[in-house]
Amino acid sequence: MLSLYCIFLWLVLRVGVKGASDLSGCPSTENTWRYRARSGEKFLLFCDVPKPGLCKKRNVSMRQMCGGTLCQRVQWYKQPQNGSQPYAIQNDHPHITWENNLLQFSPIGINDAGSYICAIKYKPKAIKESRKSKEVTCFLNITVEVQPKEKTPCMDSVKNELYLLIGSTDSVPCPGVNCEGDLQRQDVTWYKNGMLCPYWKNTHIVFDEIYHQDHGVYVCDYNQSINSTWWLVRAVVEVKTVVKNTSLAPIIVNPTNDPVTLEVELGMPLTLECKVHFGQERNFNPVVKWYVEDAELNREELRQANISIDNQVERQTIYYTACLKQVTKKDLQKTFICFAQNSVGNATWTIKLKQKRRVFFTYILFGTTITLVVILMTSAFIYRYWVEIILLYRTYQAKDETLGDGKEFDAFVSYAKQDSFDSLDPSSLNEESFALDLLPKVLEKKYGYTLCLFERDVIPGGVYTEDIVKIIKQSRRVICVLSPSYVSSPTVFELQAAVNLALEDQTLKLILIKFSPFKEPDSLPHRVKKALNVLPTITWRSSKSTPSNSRFWNCVRYHMPVKNHQGLGEKGCKIFPRIFSLRKKEENYSL
Repeated sequence: MLSLYCIFLWLVLRVGVKGASDLSGCPSTENTWRYRARSGEKFLLFCDVPKPGLCKKRNVSMRQMCGGTLCQRVQWYKQPQNGSQPYAIQNDHPHITWENNLLQFSPIGINDAGSYICAIKYKPKAIKESRKSKEVTCFLNITVEVQPKEKTPCMDSVKNELYLLIGSTDSVPCPGVNCEGDLQRQDVTWYKNGMLCPYWKNTHIVFDEIYHQDHGVYVCDYNQSINSTWWLVRAVVEVKTVVKNTSLAPIIVNPTNDPVTLEVELGMPLTLECKVHFGQERNFNPVVKWYVEDAELNREELRQANISIDNQVERQTIYYTACLKQVTKKDLQKTFICFAQNSVGNATWTIKLKQKRRVFFTYILFGTTITLVVILMTSAFIYRYWVEIILLYRTYQAKDETLGDGKEFDAFVSYAKQDSFDSLDPSSLNEESFALDLLPKVLEKKYGYTLCLFERDVIPGGVYTEDIVKIIKQSRRVICVLSPSYVSSPTVFELQAAVNLALEDQTLKLILIKFSPFKEPDSLPHRVKKALNVLPTITWRSSKSTPSNSRFWNCVRYHMPVKNHQGLGEKGCKIFPRIFSLRKKEENYSL
């Protein structure tokens, strides 16, 4: 079966290679390449050939080779020099690996000489939209000649691995390009990490300043004529960018204090972690170990559990962990030591174990957690229901602050008077209905407060401004129903008078009710604007605020004076309309 398979594969390749001479359906017309390599060096083969003058990544070139679409499969084959049957190259070879279009030799040897064939299956771009389009297979023949190491001139001076110091000025030479005597050659073609770089044509790539990103795999190609036969000589140089070798010993950074005492539980597993910073060295050979030392100073190395390395430009960090299956009482008498060493020096970090008092710690943690939760919940409850708590306290403990103050009204209500010619919606509540009907209904009839409404309690005939000032002086609070019509009408004088009187009488306070949104006009006095911005405001929220037990009314009661309402109920409290005549009072005062 194996022989039949080889014969079949040989026939397929023979037909394919023969048909490859007519590549009208393939994107590339160059189907045969001849390379010359030096044994003992790293060597690379690419399955596609980039167009001259373009610098593209290899996988981009593969898309062009496949007619604008990604190749479905790329397969590498080798035709030995003795003429035996070709065979497919697998990825189980000790020094040959391939991935898609890249075939890598690490290193290439004399036995690797021969013909290599890469087969590319793709759908042409012109017919790629058709679901029934047939795949096209293109073959690329590559002949590789390997020159023995002993026959390579000046082989000792060839450098296939370079270390470039970051920040310095340096160059990358094409390995062995100047060791070929007087053979004819053309410009050098350079590749970096599989990318064609058309602007590099000299035998050396000169860098004015080396950066970290200059590291990578560089490939240089140049043509040579040997006995009237042109060969493409390819050399590979691996460039590594480094910093100056460190002059410091390793630094153990986790934790920073030494020694460390860890609280552990007997019978439980324990993981010890050591984090060490190493400065960069060209020949980096760090040593990190965990030791356990008993009371007699006998040391024993702990078995490694896990090690990881974090590579950076100027340093490397090694995380080294060791594990104990379970902690015993004997371990409490031992010392655990992390040891780190480089070419400059060494560092140590010690750990001692201490038995954890689990129950006592648990009780403390549980009690502290419960206490914090209770405090937070209590604070949130008080913050949310502060107004209701104060009102409840007033009901049973607070003293009546209205006794003996000589004032007649608990609050004077200031609102915008509605124009009788305005068209009003009888179904909606305006500020006048709110002030004349709803406020007395709740505050007077339900909670027993005494309100002063100018239209209801003052006999017309006096001077408006003087009457307002005297009413405010006889009131403990001034309730202002704010609205657009209020701040833009002459009624705002009542708010201005209340602000001025409140500055003189500390017992007089203002209660601002925002009945509807408004914008402060520029004509407002400065004190009024400041009062609107500083004083607390209660917002009326239509149907949500209408019930007498809503938060809106609780906030209004919170700002009203404290009174003793015992014996007053919703039905038993009757507040009769008062007739307040300032002139009559003046006559009584004169008598």
